[in-house]
Amino acid sequence: MEKLLDYINEFYFVNNLKNNTLGTIKIAILREVTGNLIIRSNYPDETITFKAGENKDIVEIPARKLKSREKLLGLKICREFNVIDNDFRYNVVKKSEQLGNPNSILFGDSVTESNDAVGITSRAIYDWAYSIRDVDEITGTLQHNALSEGGTMWNEEEGKLRQSLFQVQYIKPGTLFPHFITVENITPELFIHLLSCILFENRYGAQSTTLSSNMKNHILGFGLAKFEQPVNSYSISKNWDSGKEVTFENVKSAINGAMQTVYGENNYKDAQDVISLITELWGKDDKKGLQEIYTKAKEDCVKFLTDIHVCKQK
Repeated sequence: MEKLLDYINEFYFVNNLKNNTLGTIKIAILREVTGNLIIRSNYPDETITFKAGENKDIVEIPARKLKSREKLLGLKICREFNVIDNDFRYNVVKKSEQLGNPNSILFGDSVTESNDAVGITSRAIYDWAYSIRDVDEITGTLQHNALSEGGTMWNEEEGKLRQSLFQVQYIKPGTLFPHFITVENITPELFIHLLSCILFENRYGAQSTTLSSNMKNHILGFGLAKFEQPVNSYSISKNWDSGKEVTFENVKSAINGAMQTVYGENNYKDAQDVISLITELWGKDDKKGLQEIYTKAKEDCVKFLTDIHVCKQK
């Protein structure tokens, strides 16, 4: 924690989760598609798009499609360090006491199976992600065949070809999405939990049980201010110079430039030292440092629920 607080001033964290104070941290991320990514909603065969101008139709990823995957990974991490109720299941919270864990307090949660309608708001606010390039440049279409046991389209019972065909549009590898997450009123321990969830999640979108890893998340920096500043994925895409090549370095430079403009160079911190700290913690065999972090986070979460009378003091 001392290393983290040397890098990000303690002003931007809270000691007591009940506190509601000024101070936000905006995390700048460049999400790089590394495998076929299926993002769909109303139509089963079409990617979600947004018309960003008269001649520009871009791909958009709703915040929940990113947050849900990272929240689910966070649940697994909490189980690893035994800081969550054994009966807790994702989106199935049976009693208010189960909310006393780092994942629920960070990402938000609610009781779903009792008369106790407790709801915990999220402390991690996710932006929607928008592509830089036009949808026609970064998507393709796959046709899927429902094969028989013999591996062919032949229907043995009917003696004719099967008609089980369907198409799905996917986002091609190499596509880049600027993205931002803003956090407020969190402890340093919860901040490390969030960054771990972002760094180590790499599978998003539909058909995630059949597709392999399809996204790499690059955390670029942290914007520090009393108030959240107006920069988001859409503004990066909208203001992109159409004559400029869309490369990883160019998009990274655009994100860093936008953050430095609104936060100032002194209040926009490069993330690499913090990322190195987290990867070092996870690289150790004994995980003692991480266990201490998660145990402290658990204690803070239980105290918070006790202070607001969601849970009774034991």
